[in-house]
Amino acid sequence: MASFSYTARDSSGASISGTLSANTISEVSLMLRNEGKYPISVHPASDEAGEETQTFSGIKISRNDVIQFSTQLSIMVETGVTIVEALDCIAAQCTKPKVKQLVEDLSMQVQGGTDFSKALARHPRSFPRLYTALIKAAEKSGMLSKLLNRATSYLRDEQETLRRVKGALTYPGIMLAFAISTTVFLLAFVLPKFTAIYASKGAALPVPTRILMAISDALVHNWMMVLTVVATGSVLGTIYFRSEGGARLWHFVQLRIPLMGAMFRKLHLSRGMRMIGTMASAGVNLVDCVETAKDLSDNSYYRDLWHDVSQKIQTGKQLSEPLFSSNLVPRSVAQMLHSGEKSGKLGFVMEQVSGYAEQELKEKIAELTRYIEPAMIVVMGAIIGGVALALMLPIFTISRVVAH
Repeated sequence: MASFSYTARDSSGASISGTLSANTISEVSLMLRNEGKYPISVHPASDEAGEETQTFSGIKISRNDVIQFSTQLSIMVETGVTIVEALDCIAAQCTKPKVKQLVEDLSMQVQGGTDFSKALARHPRSFPRLYTALIKAAEKSGMLSKLLNRATSYLRDEQETLRRVKGALTYPGIMLAFAISTTVFLLAFVLPKFTAIYASKGAALPVPTRILMAISDALVHNWMMVLTVVATGSVLGTIYFRSEGGARLWHFVQLRIPLMGAMFRKLHLSRGMRMIGTMASAGVNLVDCVETAKDLSDNSYYRDLWHDVSQKIQTGKQLSEPLFSSNLVPRSVAQMLHSGEKSGKLGFVMEQVSGYAEQELKEKIAELTRYIEPAMIVVMGAIIGGVALALMLPIFTISRVVAH
């Protein structure tokens, strides 16, 4: 057993502190309630400083774990189980230590009188801002089960969309890495053997072969310098692209790269629309919806777009007005949102538009996959075939020299 420090209130409301021995935080909370005490905070007695750090940064669990937790919680709440009982039940059956620790913390906070949404906000690395905002809206409307289902559906849709995009990018990445590694192997290990053969024949080498031989010679004799330059460039490039200016440059290229630019545009637009539509349908203030979409956007240009939309809404303009003037949003989408505003069904229309955009994204990914495969074959053929051709060209020259 471990020792836990606790702070609680007794039946008269007075604050009391102490330590108890138990296996888990939930056991300590149960022991205190059985004694007629109301737990406020419980943490390992030997790690008070660590608890403060954890409270500040929160506990990080995977998105799959969040979805599973939300599904279980929504089902239990819908059947009439109280939020505290549901959390304790989930914590008791958790097999993953991090998930168990997080759920126990949520249970402890709710038992201490903290709103469930505020307890979730303590763990921003696990629960995105949209998720917390939906739970906060549920607490006001009394529709916790319904909005838990809505939040879970959003997380599932987002995860599926990102999985498709990553899948579309993985194949060309693997093929390109294979082409580069094959080329380096030919230059470092195969070409030097041919160089010795050609030198002994005294034949005049074609220009492509001489260029490859120079590259091979530099790679073989200065491999340490080459590795240093590549490693330094990678580190500096990573630092630069993590800076504000570098990230903005990458986001600019991301939206305009051939074939893939359209895919990224649809991805960022559908995610923003889905966030705003989901939150607006739950009764969240429109400005808060747009601000959440801005904060959670992965592209600085779409972040600027939602910031501009938020500013215009606060001055009394409609959401669709700044979208009409943006080249990041198709005019047809802005027109549909304008119709939704006129009919008073903006949240519903935005969810429909986001679903349409996500469907288009799926079709674009499928189309992109069809194009990428032959394109990568052509690129690999050009790179490896070019190296092989440069190796074979001198054979014809040597043949003529021998013939004379």
